[in-house]
Amino acid sequence: MSQQKVDKYKEQKAKRKELVEKERKQKKLMRLVTILIAVVVLAGIGTGIGITVRNQYIKAQNAKPDYSSSSLVVQDMAGILTEETAADEGEETEAQETEGETEASEETKAD
Repeated sequence: MSQQKVDKYKEQKAKRKELVEKERKQKKLMRLVTILIAVVVLAGIGTGIGITVRNQYIKAQNAKPDYSSSSLVVQDMAGILTEETAADEGEETEAQETEGETEASEETKAD
């Protein structure tokens, strides 16, 4: 029985370098996998936070008042502005009609 133990010990001693190298490789691989998983998780968290912050910023920007000229116009309760714009449109259509008439009269004169 003791001879079996001695033989077993000799075999383990002969394979010890290979086993140690194998264990080192496994440890390095596990460290690498752990680091990669941590990086992926942190990147996901960072992306989620970044998107949330960006959406909140856009929401805050959209909530601010718009100071363009069209938003500063007071609503026309009495209809004054609509009368003025209708009159302006009427003048434009009259001007277009007179232009058309002058062109037509010039064509008849040319014939």
